[in-house]
Amino acid sequence: MDTLTHALSGALAGRATAPRQPRPDQLSLRERTWIGFLAAAAPDIDIVFTLFGHVTYLENHRGITHSLLLMPLWAWLLAALCAVALGRRYTWRAYYGVILLGIFIHILGDLITSYGTQILAPFSNWAPGFNTTFIIDPWFSGVLLAGLVASLYWRPRVGAALGLAAVTALVLFQYTQYRTAVGVADGWARAQGYSQYTAEAYPQPWSAFNWKLVVDHGDVYDMARVNLRRDTVPADPGDDAGLLRRLWAAYPPVEDAVWERFARFGDETVEPLAREVWAQDEMAFFHWFASYPALRQVDQRNGDQCVVFEDLRFRLEGMDSPFRYGMCRGSADDGWALYRMLDNGERHPLD
Repeated sequence: MDTLTHALSGALAGRATAPRQPRPDQLSLRERTWIGFLAAAAPDIDIVFTLFGHVTYLENHRGITHSLLLMPLWAWLLAALCAVALGRRYTWRAYYGVILLGIFIHILGDLITSYGTQILAPFSNWAPGFNTTFIIDPWFSGVLLAGLVASLYWRPRVGAALGLAAVTALVLFQYTQYRTAVGVADGWARAQGYSQYTAEAYPQPWSAFNWKLVVDHGDVYDMARVNLRRDTVPADPGDDAGLLRRLWAAYPPVEDAVWERFARFGDETVEPLAREVWAQDEMAFFHWFASYPALRQVDQRNGDQCVVFEDLRFRLEGMDSPFRYGMCRGSADDGWALYRMLDNGERHPLD
């Protein structure tokens, strides 16, 4: 989730759990709102890992600051900081509960997306994701905002509670669509006569009915984009259409799905070279991160030979993949160097 959406969820949680008549040693409703807002945004402070390089950030994003195991510690540290920064009006105990709740609701908000969250860090880099909700979901954010407005101008506790209940209902509905999408992928695989495969689905922008279907055969993936409720193919938006129109038209009805096949190491003409690059120690971070790593291209760039991989999980119509990495070398006698690759041909060296 984007940080603002996280913060809205924390503000609602703080208001929904506020006592009716707070004691002098308890936070006021207004204070709970702001502390919840800030606490729910706090885990995204892991952006500081970008100072240590892109790979370090990728390995630690949604890591220790998003750990359920470390959550009580972070809540205590933030509560102590609030007590000092706000003039010791309250002890750290007054802040602790709402901060703990804000961090927890942030972790839940990330868990429902597809990116993965290291909830057992630093003891494990296991990063589950429940695949119900796209990482930027205007419906999800809008429900939270409506709940906050209701809480501010109607009944504070009830409005906030209803907002949280409504967004929970939305996620549950998205889960039903996720199960439907997985069933569609599984049905297609069975119709093809496949026996060894894994069917999966990933939420897509703008609608709970837009999904990316995946049939994973190990080193080969079949993928399709569908809208579970459409019954007609959307009109071609044209080459000059903007991003929103292209995304809206990218999801045909299930019956008209266009399945594409991708291979982790490409075809037989480039497979040996792709496997050589994949086996490099510098690519280990991508082995861990990528759910569906596939060869993007093998080409010459500025006199160098480059082998580029991407994680198909994040491929969207009309958008550059943010997770595309490769290695380049000047000749067969040179060593491989790691780069982050962009669609415009730029490459950024990585340590």
